[in-house]
Amino acid sequence: MDSARSKDQWRDKAREIDHAAASDDVLAFLTSWPPLRGVVAAYLPMVTEVDLTSLAGVGSVRLVVPRVGVDRTMTMRLYDEAELESHVFGFLQPTEHAALVEDADIDVVLLPGLLFDRSGGRLGRGRGYYDRLLGRVPDSTVRIGVTSDRAVVDVVPMEAHDERVDWIVTESGMSYSGPSFPDAALEVMQSAIDAGIAPRMQRFPDGTRTSVDAAKAVGCELGAIAKSLVFEVDGAPVLVLCSGDHRVDEEKLAALRGGSRARPASRERVLELTGYPAGGTPAVGHRVPMDVVADVSLARYRCVWSAGGTVDTVYPVALERLVAASAARWADISTRG
Repeated sequence: MDSARSKDQWRDKAREIDHAAASDDVLAFLTSWPPLRGVVAAYLPMVTEVDLTSLAGVGSVRLVVPRVGVDRTMTMRLYDEAELESHVFGFLQPTEHAALVEDADIDVVLLPGLLFDRSGGRLGRGRGYYDRLLGRVPDSTVRIGVTSDRAVVDVVPMEAHDERVDWIVTESGMSYSGPSFPDAALEVMQSAIDAGIAPRMQRFPDGTRTSVDAAKAVGCELGAIAKSLVFEVDGAPVLVLCSGDHRVDEEKLAALRGGSRARPASRERVLELTGYPAGGTPAVGHRVPMDVVADVSLARYRCVWSAGGTVDTVYPVALERLVAASAARWADISTRG
């Protein structure tokens, strides 16, 4: 059976499912999930879909919803109940006067779907609007499928252009739908979630131990790798977040900390303090709480890549969120090279 026909048959069956009754429970799980803040892209529901419009009243959320133009392009507009109109297909959408929000500003996408599978596969209505949106948002943007338990199945038909979600939320809660990772990476993921980041963790067989290795693996500039380095200033530990194309100036770090000498911690000391190996040290979730300094070299970037707790895992993250989650303070403590 060809994929398109298979999808059509799945859609015919899935359209019979009414998800609207799950709305209150889904909203309760979403609003209690720390990473749900910032610019959140959702949708205006059809009658059988989970209704998320009350997210507009959540103080930490700036809710945006899609508008489909006459040229069939989809843009995201700030949700305003006074600026809505009916689309020809029957659903509500923002008017052309509603404030446009750039795709690059979106922190979280909440996606509707007819069906989802436990590996993040999504079966939409067949027009590809959300697949194209997910191809345009930053790597760090979290993708969450919104549905009810009845619409989560083992496998849905997927094609090469179909985008997957990272999480699925139903009336039973929020569940991770990405690939499997070592325990250390999963621990980092949970620590990051508690701190307001939902890592889209990625694993690379060739390793990401050095900044050069990591930049090559993910295909980004060397400077966009946010190194997490443990130093000791007169014996007191401090974590430094520094751009991959800069090195920490030990004299500057010592002066910042009011000490006489700063030196890199040994591999054994890094493991003792953080619980993670050097080369995989995360920015959050350490065994021993430490002061954290973010070097200004990172400020060039909106999105950076941070270590995931092993020497072969990293994840993209909005710099603003990484600094907030790690409680870092900014300082100029590096030199180029």
